[in-house]
Amino acid sequence: MANAVALLLAGMAIAAGLPLWMLSACAAISFALLAYRCRGRWTPVGRFGAANTLTFARLGGIVGLPWLEPFALACVALLLFALDGADGWIARRTGLASDFGEFADKESDALLVLMLCAILYRLPDDFGVWILVPGALRYAFVLFVAVARPPARRERRTALAGWISALMILSLILCLATYPAYLSQTSAIVAAMTLLLVCSFAASTYRMYCAAGARKD
Repeated sequence: MANAVALLLAGMAIAAGLPLWMLSACAAISFALLAYRCRGRWTPVGRFGAANTLTFARLGGIVGLPWLEPFALACVALLLFALDGADGWIARRTGLASDFGEFADKESDALLVLMLCAILYRLPDDFGVWILVPGALRYAFVLFVAVARPPARRERRTALAGWISALMILSLILCLATYPAYLSQTSAIVAAMTLLLVCSFAASTYRMYCAAGARKD
């Protein structure tokens, strides 16, 4: 939960006008502390492993995005997105899959969305604060689960939710890659994907509350 609080506050700081590097610094510190706290539990055998190394290399790429121009940024972000899933495949192939690796992979995806949203928000053209919504959703969801304590504390990721998340990232990358030529068209796509992402998180919340009822039956 600490990671969610830190990055949500960093996102709010960006909305308030603070520089983008603060989000990068906050993310770097948060994930470094996470790796330190989980030392010895990185994998079933204790060592860090190739899969976690790839995940943290992706994280390093994500925190460096604010220093790139929009088109170069979009290309690097697309590469980082394409590498998503490779770390999980490596972990399963080497028998080193772990809760730490799964969490780090999931949070790196969330950070990529937040970073892309923050960068779009700070471009000269006015997107409006709504562009930060998709980036904040994952962290708001984590805080909601921690505070509300629904009957099922662990979310069940569906294939549809995975597709929506992937398309959300691709729409943000497309917006940056074509900036500013097709801004009106791509921002409309991002807005539509944001609505779908909100519905996806609402469905996840609903399933967490329905899970207990299903077990009782």
